[in-house]
Amino acid sequence: MKKLLFLYICLLSLAGCKKSDFESNFEQSPEARYQEELVKVNTALTGAGNGWVVNLATQAGGGYAFYMTFDGAKQEVKMYGDLNDNTATRIGTSTYRVKADVGATLIFDTYNYINWLQDPNPAAFGGDRATGFKSDVEFTFDHITTDSLVMIGKKYKQKLSMVKATAAQKAIYEAGGYKAVIDNFKSFFVAKNPYIEITAGGKNIKVAISLNTSNTVLSGKRVTFLNVGEDGVSTSVIGKYSTTLDGINILNDGLVYQGIRFVKFALKDATNIVLYDNTGKEYAIKYSTIPIFPLSQLFGKVYTSLSLVNATTYPGWGADYVARRATAAREMLVTNKFGLTLAEMYYTFNFVTKTMVLKVNQPQNGTLYVANITYGFTKSDAGVFKFTYQTADTNGADIYPNLAALLAQRLNVDDFTIDYFVHPTTGEVLGQFKSVQNPTFTFSGSLQ
Repeated sequence: MKKLLFLYICLLSLAGCKKSDFESNFEQSPEARYQEELVKVNTALTGAGNGWVVNLATQAGGGYAFYMTFDGAKQEVKMYGDLNDNTATRIGTSTYRVKADVGATLIFDTYNYINWLQDPNPAAFGGDRATGFKSDVEFTFDHITTDSLVMIGKKYKQKLSMVKATAAQKAIYEAGGYKAVIDNFKSFFVAKNPYIEITAGGKNIKVAISLNTSNTVLSGKRVTFLNVGEDGVSTSVIGKYSTTLDGINILNDGLVYQGIRFVKFALKDATNIVLYDNTGKEYAIKYSTIPIFPLSQLFGKVYTSLSLVNATTYPGWGADYVARRATAAREMLVTNKFGLTLAEMYYTFNFVTKTMVLKVNQPQNGTLYVANITYGFTKSDAGVFKFTYQTADTNGADIYPNLAALLAQRLNVDDFTIDYFVHPTTGEVLGQFKSVQNPTFTFSGSLQ
């Protein structure tokens, strides 16, 4: 009974206590915490006297880098970006604000380069209709250190990683030197067939590296690591990248290949570039005059199309192809009732549906018309292609009889191999198809 009476008295005492008697023992309220974050983010943004180097991966597209400075008095942000040559050299100015939401939120609220990645109009920067590159213009505070600030995209959850710039970096950006740095890094990957050597499975293997510098949503601003084993089986990984003054950054915490996490390309000196893994180990970038793996193994994995120029002859075009192309061109211009010119030709492969679409540009009196002719194809283990005509659109059906010398008499009936062909003047590595039955029927073009 005494114990029950004691418990009853305690409960009455607790019930009589004021709410304020307990508040000092709890953490600060969410409102106070958000207000503290607002101050912290605003102070950080405007307190970086040399600005910020910013990296951002988009959800649907590749990765992008920016240099930004924030003026708190004007609520104004100025930026450069690696989106294209203009954004790298011409400063963009817009407004921003930091507001309390579910945490402090940085909002780029008027149009600037970072908004291009969100723009739903494909004409703006090539993004998908309605969704753009699936990128944000509102970013929620995640964490801060002495020299960095990390925000997370509100909708697409991509990391906006910000690192304080140095005075030297600021000077280069403001002097328009960003483009030259980007071009210099690109030069190490264009037509040089870069690769690294690593140890995997107890063996020394070569890993080809390719950099897609376009802004295409599905493939642009990506880096690919590829190896083809002795059994012909390929293994590859693809990551998103951005380019800053310091190097090419592989975003989303790097790219894991053969158990190694690669994070960045950087200049070793004026003439050499190296790749770093997350432990700081260097991998020298080496080069080959042609890609290190056979084209028959890469076609369909790295390359999916061949683009032929508008010409009467071209390096890698055999005598039989040149003669037959001339015949087809004459048939289109003279025999076809529309009087069409045979111009560029594009062979685009879909290795999922096993179809190849031949697109033919056919200008007439200054107006460009396009024909599409679809083939099915097979590819043997030895890399031999066999094509079968399937269908054509209206324009394709119209010119198909005119192209008989190229198609009905060759592409439809011969077997073909594919290999590299180095342009003797420019040094560009082209792709070349060659007829097995008629060896002088060869045609070459740019690989894409």
